[in-house]
Amino acid sequence: LKKKFHKRRNMYKKFLNEILLSEIPSVGIHKLMGDGEMNNIIPELSRLKGFDQQTPYHDKDVLEHTLAVVDEIKPKLNLRLAALLHDISKPDCFTVDERGRGHFHGHHISSAITSEKILRRLGYEEELILDVTILIRYHYIKELVNVIKEKGIKKFVEAVGAERLDDMFELIRADMAGKASTNYGVIEKLKDMCEKYLENRS
Repeated sequence: LKKKFHKRRNMYKKFLNEILLSEIPSVGIHKLMGDGEMNNIIPELSRLKGFDQQTPYHDKDVLEHTLAVVDEIKPKLNLRLAALLHDISKPDCFTVDERGRGHFHGHHISSAITSEKILRRLGYEEELILDVTILIRYHYIKELVNVIKEKGIKKFVEAVGAERLDDMFELIRADMAGKASTNYGVIEKLKDMCEKYLENRS
């Protein structure tokens, strides 16, 4: 029974990887969700469908935003997985303020935790899980703006790891591209500050 479980899990993982590394992953993901197969792989994604974010920064529901990010990001498995799962816990973190505007406080932290559980369940290797969860944990642009303001670059670089910075910037860029409004200048500023910190450190 255990052998049968591992064989099936590996089949689902291989299938998911092929879709994620395809030219337009959203096509395959929509198909998996439409025929119910996604419930055997990442059932948590179904909660994102039709989830209205109630914010001017987003013109899509959580699922459509997620798929826009997946399609936008470079075709590397760690990046595509991070894109797919970066907002997986948004429904758990949703609140509405007195103006009727939606907020998702701490969704990046919660999504990183949930993503680790999902990736372990699917049998991904530890190094890939670590990569993906760190990218998700630190992708949130509002938190990054505070890092820049507070000159918290040292803490940011040490938490993400210098070897992951390029992937981190790519996830942030793709995340922005999937929104109604963008501010790519924040990425450039963050990138510049990280580079200066690394130069001074060496």
